[in-house]
Amino acid sequence: MKKALLILFNLLFFNNLLTAQVPKADDSNGVFWKPIVEMDDKLYPSYVLANVNRNYLKDNDTPQDKKTYFGDSEGQFGIEITYLKLGPANVKLVVECPKIMETSSFSVYLNGKSSKYQIFPEIAYKWDVLTNISQPFPVNVNYYVYVNDVLKEKQSKIVTVRSINDCPFIFIHRQKVIHDMNFMYAAYVNENHPVITNQLMPEIMKTGIVNSITGYQTNDRLEIIRQVFAVWNVLRQRGVKYSSLVSSNNEPVQKYPLVVHQFVRRPSESLASQQANCVDGTVLFASILYRMGIHPLIVTTPNHCWLGFYTNAQHTDTMFLETTMMGSYFSTDQLESAKNLDVYSPTLDRLYPDSYKTFLLAVKVGFSNYSKDKSKFLVDSKVKFLPENADIEPLQYQIFEIERYRREGLLPIISN
Repeated sequence: MKKALLILFNLLFFNNLLTAQVPKADDSNGVFWKPIVEMDDKLYPSYVLANVNRNYLKDNDTPQDKKTYFGDSEGQFGIEITYLKLGPANVKLVVECPKIMETSSFSVYLNGKSSKYQIFPEIAYKWDVLTNISQPFPVNVNYYVYVNDVLKEKQSKIVTVRSINDCPFIFIHRQKVIHDMNFMYAAYVNENHPVITNQLMPEIMKTGIVNSITGYQTNDRLEIIRQVFAVWNVLRQRGVKYSSLVSSNNEPVQKYPLVVHQFVRRPSESLASQQANCVDGTVLFASILYRMGIHPLIVTTPNHCWLGFYTNAQHTDTMFLETTMMGSYFSTDQLESAKNLDVYSPTLDRLYPDSYKTFLLAVKVGFSNYSKDKSKFLVDSKVKFLPENADIEPLQYQIFEIERYRREGLLPIISN
């Protein structure tokens, strides 16, 4: 009897062992997939941080078939999956990269009616990490695809994580659709930075140029210009100077996908270094004006950027300011020519002769720059399909309101 029980026990043990070793039937044969990283295998922290509350790609008609595209319309990491013979199935995509994100996933039932699907999970980024990335580095992003609860396979993709200062302003999708992203410069405008509230605002008041910061409350054009000059004067006193330091990529347009980006300092960085290129100076100045209740504009051309601002709450009168002249000095004759402007104030000239005339010259040059290319500036630019040998230069003639993009949910990129 004991021998019979021992034999029965051994049979049950080995049967369980064999059963445990037999893997679940893999019914995922016939499914092939490849990992995708949008924006040319690069992650731009500035883009994902600024657009977390917006559906920019979705709202701008990226070629996404709702029957075959699943997940986050702003997704940066996803897969293209091809069915050959499987038919309907439950598919789960898991994406992981501990350096920049928490493990993220998305599950979907695919009906098998199409030969190709795209799946993009909403990524749980480590926002504090992205905010502080000061120089590019590579990471390995791992993709796991499960079909009917069976792990199909794992693939890895090497991704370049760009600096927070790299501002993408043109993105040409792999399906050859141009995304005009010049609005991303507005993300570097940070009107809520403590240095503006706690340091610059008191400094502006101490100059005596204005009695109070009123924005558009007075409805007085000259008072608005006086407030803008008060900002100019404080930044000159702080020694902020033009610096042509830039870093950008200009790859051939015939390469798809393609992202064109520009190095942009955040306002606190410009103040700390006392240096600003044309974009840096513009976003710094715009940050302060917007905090004061004066609505700024950013003006871009293929090789330059400068500031605009409305002189009334109705947005019917616009002035321009060449911010690169902030730390410059000019001859007596040049300074005297500034008196010809209709906004000239003898009182401000007497109290702040050098700073005020330089400000007026910057207004004059800003308007001259605008007038020269006035006919080229785009209005409400939309996504365009890319023709052969496309010229992307016209897309860079832009004038856009910070207020508009704040309303749409574009977030300012924070800094220490």
